[in-house]
Amino acid sequence: MSKKGQRQQRRLQQQAPPSGLKPEMNLAPRDLAMMAQELARYHAQFHDLFQRREQREWSEFYLRGQVADLERKTVEPMVVALKGPNLAAVRAGQQFLGEGAWEDGPILARHQRLVGESLGEVDGVVIVDGSGFPKQGTHSVGVAPQYCGALGKIANCQQGVFAAYASRKG
Repeated sequence: MSKKGQRQQRRLQQQAPPSGLKPEMNLAPRDLAMMAQELARYHAQFHDLFQRREQREWSEFYLRGQVADLERKTVEPMVVALKGPNLAAVRAGQQFLGEGAWEDGPILARHQRLVGESLGEVDGVVIVDGSGFPKQGTHSVGVAPQYCGALGKIANCQQGVFAAYASRKG
């Protein structure tokens, strides 16, 4: 292995999150485990829309990583936590997200059908809301001193726009 590869491998083995703080978890572990099972069942409804076995595996891995007890939810920390310090796996995960060639249309259509079946109502509404959340450091896009609703003042934060569907069913 090259010296650069060895340095990258050592960096992957570092387990402490960048801030040095353990992520906060407001849910009981059993709640999170149940949500992970629900997410796996939901994901299984899309398996046939991924052409390759690797796409199915990496898409499920990515969803599991999003609910893992990690401070950073990017590919590298997910791979280190769930697969171990494997540089090839980090690259494969990044390639899946950055260059994965799946068709968005059928996946979105199925998702919309599933939402319609479980939550659909004639008077359902789509809610679009902008929100700011505190951020530290310089590695996230759009972080700047700006009004942060979560803090009620101008602070170093990032803005996001969120969309949700609501009906009497949920």
